[in-house]
Amino acid sequence: MANTGLATAGKRLVGLGAVFIASALLSGCSGPMMNACPAIGWANTLTVTLDGETNDVSLVQLCIDDECSTPAPSQLHSDESAPGEVLGPEELTTYTPDPRSVELPYFASKINDRSWEIALSMSSPENVTLRAFSASGVVLADEDVTLTWVRVGGTERCGGPEESAPVTLVIAS
Repeated sequence: MANTGLATAGKRLVGLGAVFIASALLSGCSGPMMNACPAIGWANTLTVTLDGETNDVSLVQLCIDDECSTPAPSQLHSDESAPGEVLGPEELTTYTPDPRSVELPYFASKINDRSWEIALSMSSPENVTLRAFSASGVVLADEDVTLTWVRVGGTERCGGPEESAPVTLVIAS
């Protein structure tokens, strides 16, 4: 009879141990680190398609209010570092980014004679102005555009990369 009592007590201890281990593992999935966002940083891009005579176009520019894109740097020099802020573990657990309020530079890159890509870093503006310039600085096209962005990665809470439908900019002949 004593053996039966020990066996039952042993089963209870094993059961309690299993419950303890399971609760420890599961609580790790709901702790403060599970609410932390992963490393933050992405690029939203807008493709601008040119329609019309594009031979004279040397730059396509996107402006948001008074801040305009610049030509994309071909590469950083070895003594330059990329702009950005490094967040520590404590800041990451409480940081919730608002991608629409991050102010980072905008860069324009020529893809081919009829296509340019504007890198907006983590910005997704609704209203922008697009311009095409000749090499001598003459404005060949100027148009205000409303963009609709769709998140294509990340999460609702932490944000992520977004896309807008390509925009066509008509170059007058």
